[in-house]
Amino acid sequence: MDKNIYGFVSENSSEEVLFAEEVNSDEELFFADEVSEESPTESWKILIVDDEAQVHTATDIALRKFVYENKPLKIFSAYSAKEAKQLIQEHPDVAIILLDVIMETDDAGLEFVKYVREVLGNQLVRIILRTGQPGQVPEKSIIINYDINDYKTKTELTSSKLYTTVLTALRSFCLGHKLQSEIERREQVEKALRISEEKEHQKALALEHFVKELQETQLQLVQSEKMSSLGQLVAGVAHEINNPVNFIYGNISYAKDYIKELIYVLNLYQQHYPQPEAEIIQAIEHGELSFIMDDLPKLLSSMQLGIDRIRMIVQSLRNFSRVDETEIKSVDIHEGINSSLMILQHRLKARSDRPAIDVVKDYGPLPLVKCYAGQLNQVFMNLLANAIDALEERVSRDGAVFHPEILIRTEVVPGNSHDGDNISSGSGIRVTIADNGVGMTEKVRLKLFTPFFTTKPIGKGTGMGLSISKKILLEKHCGQLQCFSTPEHGTQFIIEMPTTCIATNVAVAMP
Repeated sequence: MDKNIYGFVSENSSEEVLFAEEVNSDEELFFADEVSEESPTESWKILIVDDEAQVHTATDIALRKFVYENKPLKIFSAYSAKEAKQLIQEHPDVAIILLDVIMETDDAGLEFVKYVREVLGNQLVRIILRTGQPGQVPEKSIIINYDINDYKTKTELTSSKLYTTVLTALRSFCLGHKLQSEIERREQVEKALRISEEKEHQKALALEHFVKELQETQLQLVQSEKMSSLGQLVAGVAHEINNPVNFIYGNISYAKDYIKELIYVLNLYQQHYPQPEAEIIQAIEHGELSFIMDDLPKLLSSMQLGIDRIRMIVQSLRNFSRVDETEIKSVDIHEGINSSLMILQHRLKARSDRPAIDVVKDYGPLPLVKCYAGQLNQVFMNLLANAIDALEERVSRDGAVFHPEILIRTEVVPGNSHDGDNISSGSGIRVTIADNGVGMTEKVRLKLFTPFFTTKPIGKGTGMGLSISKKILLEKHCGQLQCFSTPEHGTQFIIEMPTTCIATNVAVAMP
């Protein structure tokens, strides 16, 4: 090739800058900063890729005393694209590549550009194309289609232009390096922040789990104490009432027989002695003997009804408390519901400020259910008490025009299911307790079974009844408790549970 193509022309004269073999080594080619004779520990790496040895020599001479930021240049030479690939792999920190296009092939330089950018993923290195045959390598298409940083013909690279080109490229490289370092630093900060956030999130989850466990433990302790205290109290009251009631109940039949015999004797006496003494006649008239003889059997019958009622209440109290039945056993669900209704009877009766609450029993035939009867009765009590509260709230608002009602429906449903460690088989039962009270919003319904959540005034509600009820059904009876409600249209609680349940993850029942 023509030697003039690869020569570096001075800007101020038409004389060529001679190549290495023609130049005095002491001659300065351009104004470079003076550098120390000591070997620097750091330098800027520049890779010259060209198949002409003279280009390497001239470039080395031109940039020999180049210094930027107190660091000189360290030049590596490759005479083919293949050799350049090897060098760029060994020295990935090369700052500038001065690259010829046409070497072993017409597009060897361009393929090397693709290799650096796409294969190695090196976006920092500044690539400056230098070609001696610009006609074969159109500048516009090269700049558009390839990721290069500068395009020069070899004839335009005078000493000073080469200096400014390299200086501009190094500045760009430093800026890109700083930018990449900043990006990497920010990515590390973001990564550390994400890790920190994840740790905080895990801590928050752990804390939430701990609080939930604490609430459940507290709830269980409260429930255990409540059931134990309530059971002992109810059982004690029932026992104390039961003794005198049994005494009266056991003697009232004898009293009826004795009175019947006395009345018979009086009638017999009147038949045989129709004209008694005046004093006896006066006593009979004054004591209204005929009325007493007629009313006394009725009085005894009323006493019999009363004592039967008391016995029923005592039995309901005993059935509700079940203090002597801590193990699982087969029971009649209807008996438990009726016991709860009996205890709540005083709240169902009419009062001066509201009518009586009608209880509609739609009982279907149910099999005996194996359960912890005392705890299941507590569920019925909680649901019925909540229904009464909702009805009383609506009565206080709507007045006498409202007719409060509670519907209790029982039925048999298919019950094959498998839920974790809880296994149920055979048929199940469904108990529906519905009221036509005030109802509730969806927001309230979603929080309904949360421990200690209540919408009732302080002193009237603890927020534990429904959460305890759900816990009893879920953990002790393999069942579930659902709530459906609409404001102004009442609330419906549905209990579903198998007739037989084996809960392997549940301890024995609480007292």
